[in-house]
Parts: sequence; C-alpha cells; structure tokens
Amino acid sequence: MPLLIETYWGRYKEVAPIRNLRALYRSLHRQLRRGLTGKQLLHRLAAWRSYLENSRLLRRRLKQALAGGRRPVIAICQVLHLGDIVACEPVLRRTRLEHPEAFIVFALQRDYRELADSHPEVDHVLPLACVTEWVCFSRSPLFDQVIDLNLEGRTCNACLVPLRKPDCGNGVTFDNYYDFGSLVAAFSRSAGIAPPEEGPRLYIGDADLRPVDALRLPKRYVCLHAGSNEAVRNLPAAAWRELVHYINARWGLPVVEVGLETIALSPAVPGNRSLCGELSILQSAEVIRRGMLYLGGDSGPAHLANAVGAYGIVLLGSYRGFRRYQPFSGNYAYGRECELIHHDGPVAEIPLGVVREAIARRIRALGGFADKQEGVLPDA
Repeated sequence: MPLLIETYWGRYKEVAPIRNLRALYRSLHRQLRRGLTGKQLLHRLAAWRSYLENSRLLRRRLKQALAGGRRPVIAICQVLHLGDIVACEPVLRRTRLEHPEAFIVFALQRDYRELADSHPEVDHVLPLACVTEWVCFSRSPLFDQVIDLNLEGRTCNACLVPLRKPDCGNGVTFDNYYDFGSLVAAFSRSAGIAPPEEGPRLYIGDADLRPVDALRLPKRYVCLHAGSNEAVRNLPAAAWRELVHYINARWGLPVVEVGLETIALSPAVPGNRSLCGELSILQSAEVIRRGMLYLGGDSGPAHLANAVGAYGIVLLGSYRGFRRYQPFSGNYAYGRECELIHHDGPVAEIPLGVVREAIARRIRALGGFADKQEGVLPDA
C-alpha cells in the first residue's frame, strides 16, 4: 500500500497543493482502517483526482468568463443514467430562459458528457467520475445556485457515499419518485424547482452526422434497442428475436439494432445490421431518428427517440412497485408520435401479439408496404 500511495503522490502533486496531499494520506489511512477493498480505494483515489482537476479547470474557466463583469454561476446536475440525463434536458433551456446572463455549469458522469458538450445553453461541462465527486461539488462556494436533479440518497456503488441534500429532496425518494409524474417532474421537485412543460431535445452536429451518413443505412428500416440497465425492464432475448423475424418476414423490412450489446440480432440475420458498441450516444440518436420506427423497452435510447422526434413503440411494465408509470415528457407523454404499451405485470409477460399489432399499425399508417403473409408468427 505505501507503493500505491507513492504512485498517486506523483500523479496528484501536479494538480493539488501539499495540504491536500497530506489530507489524502490521512484519508487513505482512515479508509484502510475501515476495511475498504483495493478496488474501492482505487476508485476513491480516481474520484479525488478528478475532483481536483475539475476544480482547477472550473476556476480557470470562471476567471476568464467573469472577467468582464459579474454573472450568476448556476450549476445543474444529473449524474446518471442516460435516460435520466436526457429527460432533464428541458431544465437547461428553462434555466437559460429565466437567467439569460448566467454562466451555466452542467455536471454529469463523464461517460455522457457529449450530451452536454453539444448543448448550446451549457457554458461549462463538469465531467464527473461518480456521484461522490458531485457530493463535493454540490457544496462548492463557486456556485451561486445549485439545481441538484439527483434523488436524495443516490450512491456510488464503489464509494458507498450517499448524496444528502439540504432539503432531503423535498420528499422525493427512490421509493416514490414515479408518484410525482415523469422523470423530469420528479427530479425537478427533488431539486425544489417547478418542472418544465416541454419535452427534451438533442443537438446533433456535423461531427456525428457524417459518421452516420457513412453507414449507408437502408432507406427504410426499424431501429431496435433490446437492452436495459435493469433486466426487469426488458423482454427476453428470444422474444426480441421473434419480433425481428416478424418484421423481416411479414413486412420485408430490415432491422438495425443499437445499444452496447447485440441481443436481438444474435446470431446475425442476413439483411439486418447490428451497430451495437460502434456508435456514440448522439450517433445512436441520429440512427434512431432516421428509422421509420423505434422499438424498445424503458431505457436510455427510448428517451433519445423521444428527444429526436422518432416514432416509438415502448414497452412499459410494472417496475419497483410502480404500475402504469409515465417516464416521459413532451410528445411521448401526450401520446404523440408513439405507442406506449403498458402492462400491469413484468415487461417479460407482455404478449408478443400486442407488440406485433402495434408494429403493424405503424407500418400500415406509413403506407407503401406489402403485407407478406408467409412466415408470420401466430399471435400470442
């Protein structure tokens, strides 16, 4: 362990004053006495280093930006996940509308920073290592106002340091948040602000459009995302493959799968295409936008589909005791450009016949497609 500390000493002394390094030593010894694993300790060291580097960059940026006069500095934070961050996007636009002169900092986990980098209302992106780093920044005197959209008690699984909000999140918890409406409605209440009424938007620039152009996607295709960060929100892989077969056989349409891992198109099916693990978030959103239909469960890409105006068929079952919950704002909240399939039980129990009927309604509404009867799966 002394060797580990010495290694980090060399990395940290470039970004931290000696007093912080001494504090690091004391903190490490306390944590070792608590019995932390090596993995947890390494993660905390990485989060600490990230905090120091981000602090230095933010101070430098504020010094430059505020040199011409006083501007209120407003920090907005939703650390994770993809769907939560996209759902909270209207808060950025509403904050800019209410405070046009403000310097707006958006803090989120660094894996999702492209969502903030591309946003025209963000003056500075704070790419966080984890929730614990935000716990430190949330108390920073650098900010005149903090809009903390995270729920009370959100915790990094490695650091095990829970987020404690001064107002305890105004009564919004992980056990009741969907009782307050959509994600952005619940998160806004937790932050002590009125929820925005509009839906989310994405800002996709040429740097992400050109790679999608280069994919030479079919003129018409169904875009599908079969994954989720929680298995309870999803159909089994075999069910997704049956739906792919239905789309191919009945309608003669190719399927393009997006996400991190290929599920519905494994094994590969001729004529279809998996782009899983090959695209950035905004590139995936553009692939979704160009499709004639988006199909998936309650996951981050479903929020991308809502944000880019793609027609979506989204499967929603009971979740953590919530029944008939509504995660979306904007079009999907009002039943525009979508069909939300609600089920009182788990998503895995949704009859595939119901999903196939929704797919058929969308394709028939677009017109110009042959209804191929051979190879049709029987209704479930």
